[in-house]
Amino acid sequence: MAYIVKRKNREGKEYVYLIESFREDGKGKKRTLKSYGSYEELERNEPGAYERLRKEAKEGLLTDEIGRKLSVTYELDSPLYDEDLSYGWKLLDDVFEMLRIGDAIKENSKDKKKALVYERVLKLLVYQRILNPGSKIYTARSQKELFGSWDLSSNDIYRSLEPLSQLKEAIQLRAHEEISKNIGRLGYLVFYDVTNYYFDIDFNDEDLVDKTTGEISSGLRKKGPCKSNSGSPIVQMGLFMDSNGIPISYRLFSGNETDPLTYLPAIKQVKRQFGLERVVVVADKAMNSKKNVGANHANKDGWLFSQKHRGRRGSPKDIQDFILKEDGWLYNKTMDFAWKSMIRVRALEDGLEVKEKVLVTWNEKYALREKKRRDGALDYASKLTNAELFRQTAKRGGKRYLELFYEDPITKELRPFSPVIKINEDQLAFDEQFDGINVLVTSELDMSEEEIMAAYSELYRIEECFRITKTDLHAKPVHLRLKDHIESHFLSCFISLMIIRIIQTLGGDGFDFSAARLARALGSAGAHELNTGFYRVKGNEDFKELVEKLGIDWNKGIVKYEELRDFSKGWCTTVKSQQIIALGL
Repeated sequence: MAYIVKRKNREGKEYVYLIESFREDGKGKKRTLKSYGSYEELERNEPGAYERLRKEAKEGLLTDEIGRKLSVTYELDSPLYDEDLSYGWKLLDDVFEMLRIGDAIKENSKDKKKALVYERVLKLLVYQRILNPGSKIYTARSQKELFGSWDLSSNDIYRSLEPLSQLKEAIQLRAHEEISKNIGRLGYLVFYDVTNYYFDIDFNDEDLVDKTTGEISSGLRKKGPCKSNSGSPIVQMGLFMDSNGIPISYRLFSGNETDPLTYLPAIKQVKRQFGLERVVVVADKAMNSKKNVGANHANKDGWLFSQKHRGRRGSPKDIQDFILKEDGWLYNKTMDFAWKSMIRVRALEDGLEVKEKVLVTWNEKYALREKKRRDGALDYASKLTNAELFRQTAKRGGKRYLELFYEDPITKELRPFSPVIKINEDQLAFDEQFDGINVLVTSELDMSEEEIMAAYSELYRIEECFRITKTDLHAKPVHLRLKDHIESHFLSCFISLMIIRIIQTLGGDGFDFSAARLARALGSAGAHELNTGFYRVKGNEDFKELVEKLGIDWNKGIVKYEELRDFSKGWCTTVKSQQIIALGL
């Protein structure tokens, strides 16, 4: 509340001010709202003016004068200003609070007194991972650039990593519950894929043997097929995503585990974690193995996978025959897209059989692209020598079209050490029949063709999630050694990704802020204290567009501390409520 006071200057002359008390970071402070000039002159012009102002201030009649003009005094010999404090993290904080991650930490921490520190550390790691990614040491040092009082040491951060790694499942569960309640989530339809992240080390982690139980714990960082071809030890991450493109949960695997082997343990974890009885998993053909399909069937779970259909090995003959049948195709109006479907019986391991719906699609643009790519490879191969043909063409994906003859081309004598290599025309002609074809198989026999295509078309968004973590969040290379520290690193990356996706989802149709653009916009939001309790705030054009699209009222250049402290507070709940009203629900 504002009140009137008299203050003396250095010469002992009294001046009248309108003062307001407020609290900043738990400390009581006062700020000057207005100066009425000298007490002597005020009383000379209007006897009793001081008491009148005191009474009006007490009754709250002077508050209309606040915020119209702020007088600022600068010392001419003052040093250069410090850089503006970044307050864009406040928008991220509102999503974090909506997810109630702090509650999950408090409820599941062994050390209740330190739970608040763990929460603040996780917030700092997440917000800086989005706005200014770097090492844990760098994050500790850069906290001084953020608005507010963080006051976390590097020791606080490192000591929190192990407890946070132990809380990762509780955090994911609470976030899932709040997303389901506040945003909406189809719990039964999930998307799954795997990627990996490399470490700047040369050797694999050793497997550890428990001296009491004899159980072997596999080392996490191990060499395996790396998507970035680094050759360094890696960890595998299996990620589940919902139909909004928002991550559901993740799990880390040793780097030497192939993608299909991560599937069943990951499914088991997500069902146990979230109490799901049945899920339908959408994934690419890497997960489409007999073992995985058989386990899905045994667990009463469903699947929607892409299916291999090229080549003479590993491709189901019944599906190839169905593709090559000329009848049954349905075309769109422009005749550049077609589809047809059938129900098949699929043979699995141990004599088990299951029914699948097969959807075959043909896309003219895809067919032309495949033909162009193959023609380029063959044109290149035609200019190579015999030895080059085998070595170079194999590297460029043309190995399937090479035919090896261990015989003299003239005498027909066997020459095992001098193979003659040529293009396999039969294989080439066989594969040409499948240009533009894509095949999907699903256990959901009642799904329409449109529903199958729509569901699988969303799988690309999980690749976007991986790109965001690697490119925008700089999740790799990883410079941590201990398993708990590695788990905490990916936990902070997972929550960062989740918050970005939630903002993009709540932004609605036409919200075109990529992760990078969002980070730049929020990073431009700076605040500089002018007088006690008053801040000058700024942001670039993207930031102005962002707050406008999210319905946040933020158009003043100078604000009180309380306004800055509460910037964007409750925005995500407000946006969701507005969307519900707009839909008439």
